[in-house]
Amino acid sequence: MNSNPGPLPANRRLHPVSILYFLIHSGKELAGLLPLIPFCIFLIHRVFGKEIDRVVLTVCVIAAAAVMLIVFAWLRWRRFVYRVEDGVLYMEHGLWVRRKLWITKERIQSLNITVSLYDRMFGLVRLEMETSGGEEEPEAVLSSISAAEAARIQREIGMADPEKAVSDTSGDSPVHAERPNATPLNSMRLSLGQTLILSTTSGKFSILWMVIVGGGLKLWDEWVRDTPIWDQLSPRLMVLGIPGLVVILAILSWLLAFAGAFLLEYGFRVEAEGRTLTIERGLLEKKRTVIKPHRIQAIRITQNPLHKLLRRASVRMVIAGSSDEEKKAVDLFPLVRYDELPLRLAAFLPGFRLPQTWNPVSRKSYRSYTVLPVLICIILAAAAWLLAPGFWRWLAWVLPLFAWAASSLEYRRAAWSREENQLHIRYGSFSEKTVLIPISKVQWHKTSQTPFQAGKELATLKVAVASGKSGDKVSLRHASASDVDMLTDWLSGKQ
Repeated sequence: MNSNPGPLPANRRLHPVSILYFLIHSGKELAGLLPLIPFCIFLIHRVFGKEIDRVVLTVCVIAAAAVMLIVFAWLRWRRFVYRVEDGVLYMEHGLWVRRKLWITKERIQSLNITVSLYDRMFGLVRLEMETSGGEEEPEAVLSSISAAEAARIQREIGMADPEKAVSDTSGDSPVHAERPNATPLNSMRLSLGQTLILSTTSGKFSILWMVIVGGGLKLWDEWVRDTPIWDQLSPRLMVLGIPGLVVILAILSWLLAFAGAFLLEYGFRVEAEGRTLTIERGLLEKKRTVIKPHRIQAIRITQNPLHKLLRRASVRMVIAGSSDEEKKAVDLFPLVRYDELPLRLAAFLPGFRLPQTWNPVSRKSYRSYTVLPVLICIILAAAAWLLAPGFWRWLAWVLPLFAWAASSLEYRRAAWSREENQLHIRYGSFSEKTVLIPISKVQWHKTSQTPFQAGKELATLKVAVASGKSGDKVSLRHASASDVDMLTDWLSGKQ
């Protein structure tokens, strides 16, 4: 008995605003041809003689290139169609070569929805999908669709429960409506006070401080020093003195770091929704990421010195499916109280647990951690002492002390733990990092032993999980050789 299948869903097109996206995309592709523009101007001028004005010719060539880009962008938009049928996303696009793509919902690892400023004006969103083994760019990009259409696609591909994927049809937000029955454990929002703490304690503060100091010194040396502006500013700045200038630069760096964190992390919320995790953030550009928990390969917990002081930590998820190095780790909790972390992990990711006890590396490891870094820094300090003038030659001897402090902290933090089906590794110097890895997510592991380690019965274990092009690796350095052998047998399934 034959049954006639129902009609296929109609192909859909993106909003015409997406022509801007294709225009930028075409511009990137044709950027390599920019050096040909002067050559074309020179060739036409030689062929037709000097009767053609070069200025007019330049304007004509640039105008023709602009028209060509616009036409190409319009054709790309016109030839781009998509539809969703039976949980399969079908896309057909291409200007010179027609490409047809089918993505089943089982292969979709994550979904990203972004609302840019120009999208917000038209009530649109940008939807990106990534699959396992994705290329440098997301597998599927729908650059300009309505928020309601994005919610419909999300339901069709099984990335949200039908009754929960509520979309703001005005396009102001691509996120879920707040669920009245959400509990504090399965929904976490970053408050303004926490955002302030996050911006103050993040590494961006020190990075911006160094950039401002370095840029300011370079600007002063190359431009300001020999101009009348410096004659006007120097008396006022000298009143503040060096300590005052350092304070001003630190305040300026903190303000920039706070502004960047505020724009990026404003409204941060993470919510566990059945089979997915939903993460929302952003002020000017609102972003929403939906991740399937099975895509998470490891959890990385970081505590810098200020985090330690405030008893806070940041938690990131190492994810699989993206070859983009910037996208292989996603914030789960940008800032969370450390004593709340076990409950938070149990609510959002029950498969990951903090260890109850740690096994530190052997006392015989201390010299393996400290001797080589200190020796290298002594050599560098000795070279600086011979070459640097005056005060700086003595300041160079701070470097070995700094190396000794950092390597000693690294030795004290190095530890491992094995509980049920998870491997935990702790490492770091001034910032303490803890990695939680389920044994089922380990892609490969290897051990190494140098002659110096062999004499002390030490070895190094390296473990990798799937993430990015080369994976994400973590090492347990200079551990007891017997512990490394035991962990190797355990990871290999021999225990």
